[in-house]
Amino acid sequence: MAERFTLAPLITGSTWSNVMGALRAKPTRGLVTDDDGERAPKWTNREALAVILAARSAGKNAQGGFPLWYQFAAGAYGWTPEGDQLVKTREQADAIYDPQLAVVLQQELTRLAKELDTSKLAPRLELDERGWDAPATWAAVAQALQQDGATASFKIPLPVCRDPKTGKPARPVKRDGRWSCPGGVVTIDDPLTAITKAAAKIAVPAAVILIAYWVANEKRGRRKRRR
Repeated sequence: MAERFTLAPLITGSTWSNVMGALRAKPTRGLVTDDDGERAPKWTNREALAVILAARSAGKNAQGGFPLWYQFAAGAYGWTPEGDQLVKTREQADAIYDPQLAVVLQQELTRLAKELDTSKLAPRLELDERGWDAPATWAAVAQALQQDGATASFKIPLPVCRDPKTGKPARPVKRDGRWSCPGGVVTIDDPLTAITKAAAKIAVPAAVILIAYWVANEKRGRRKRRR
């Protein structure tokens, strides 16, 4: 049987970019390729979760943080909007992390590293394989999903903000203490894969789902009141 956890328990470097880069350097299991031909290290779900949790901890010291951490973690546990269940078995832990999410996770880690390089936090990642079996991990992921409306009755599609220039998913804009979508909203078909793959490339906060949904409801409410 292949080794269950091949990542170093501690990675340090002179910069956060070097630390995150070390995760990509000479991956012991090789690489995976997504549908667009982009590549990322081949990790098991247990290994990917360890990286996600470490990045989440570090991200608390970055301006943009790591808001999508729980969606990447949910992917490791095999969660889908339809099934709405976290699979915590050993077989799931040892299965290979989804290539589509793996590539986007790498992009998020690169973004996060650049933000952390402007912080005072010492560049180090502690990767703990025990995070997979920790009840606190399951509870945190489940709670975050529930806060985004992910329950058994959770329905898709959901709206997110649209960039007024490109038409692609984008950040909401906060002005005078209120959030808005200047370019309107765009409908996505899956809050796990669509948000992470389309939106994470430009670091859209996970809260964009709820914010844009509120904006859409406000617009619908105003239209009804005018009638």
